[in-house]
Amino acid sequence: MLGFLLFYLFIVFSYFNSDNHAEALRILGLKIPLLLFPLVYFAMQPLQKKHHLTGALIINYALYVPAIVSVYNYLSNKELFDDLILQSKPLPIEFGYGILHIQFSILLACGILYGLFILVRNYKTSQHSLLYYSLVFLVACNFIFIHILSARTGLVGLYAGIGVFCISLLATLPFKKTRWLLLAIVIVPTLMVLFSSSLQNRIKNTVADLNVVLENKDANDYSFAMRVKAWQNAVDVIAQNPIRGVGLGDAEQVLYNNFSEVDPTLAPENRKNPHFQFLETAVQSGLIAAFLYLVIVFLGFVKTNHRFNFELIAFSALLFVASCFESVLESQSNVIPFVFFIAIGLAQQPMKKETAI
Repeated sequence: MLGFLLFYLFIVFSYFNSDNHAEALRILGLKIPLLLFPLVYFAMQPLQKKHHLTGALIINYALYVPAIVSVYNYLSNKELFDDLILQSKPLPIEFGYGILHIQFSILLACGILYGLFILVRNYKTSQHSLLYYSLVFLVACNFIFIHILSARTGLVGLYAGIGVFCISLLATLPFKKTRWLLLAIVIVPTLMVLFSSSLQNRIKNTVADLNVVLENKDANDYSFAMRVKAWQNAVDVIAQNPIRGVGLGDAEQVLYNNFSEVDPTLAPENRKNPHFQFLETAVQSGLIAAFLYLVIVFLGFVKTNHRFNFELIAFSALLFVASCFESVLESQSNVIPFVFFIAIGLAQQPMKKETAI
């Protein structure tokens, strides 16, 4: 909890290092939820299994509605959208509370992971309840939908979290049941790829993007290749201002101007921020603040009561991997879930063998 406060204080310091105070104040405002982490954490403490079951159900239903509407929109215009995916274009999120596709995919991934953990924890006590089976349905649907919507950031984050989830199950399940889990680990992603043409096209587009990066071709209009250029640009800016950063309110303009030195061939409209939270924080507030961000994210890897809290590690893994492709603390639609799901993970007791399926 102290890490959140120290991190925010370093951000406040970089306000005074900014020339554009209005922009710096806007960024400070959208990151205020970081200061609410202790309140969220202590609010989670008294919650029981049934409360988490209800909470996971509400969250997954709130995500299910825009997801199914967006999937229906995709299927209604499948040929058009499949072609747009091959051009690095995202599928639009309909009825999605004004949240962009990458941000929505991170939310969807967090909701799915939360639902999976709650289903496992409640398996023996709630497997015959209507709430339990409703959550099974919603988590299964959302898992399918995130593959159809095929936003790479949410998907890689989800599989990072699920990877930790599977490790926790392998550590708690009886030996005979681990073979079924290992089989599912292979079969389920394979089926998602085989039956989702949007995901197949996203993979093809990703391969094409990677080839542009590896062969150092013109990055314009290639999503991942432009992101790599943005990372290189951010690293160059950090090297010039490693301790204090360039200032919270000036980062965007400094990054834009620096492209003329790093890669002048990149079109002005493609000169973006790095969409990598560690790099973005280092540009704004310096490397110390960026490493404090890592402390917050990797808090879950510290043992509590001589046991690892796999739920917290899973959320940390999901959010960190997602933050490598999206600046998760630069919009409130990501800051709030960041605080909420880390608090949920931290409030959980480490899973024991008797709680396993």
